[in-house]
Amino acid sequence: MNEATEKRVRSQMRDCGCSAKQTKEYLALTDADNTEDRIYLLKRRRKEALDELHAASRQIDCIDFCIHELESSKV
Repeated sequence: MNEATEKRVRSQMRDCGCSAKQTKEYLALTDADNTEDRIYLLKRRRKEALDELHAASRQIDCIDFCIHELESSKV
């Protein structure tokens, strides 16, 4: 892989929230032309990101509940 392509891939992996380890693994899989395992790696990262999103959503719900309780107690 040429330098420009590697730089682009590293940027994409960073934008996807991949760790340095995941990026290194993805680059190795790219060099090995292993598309199936690259897809698997990205699907794993997608699941991680979705889990993070759901956790943040639960935290927001909890914050909203606390705010509602506080506002209700002022009345």
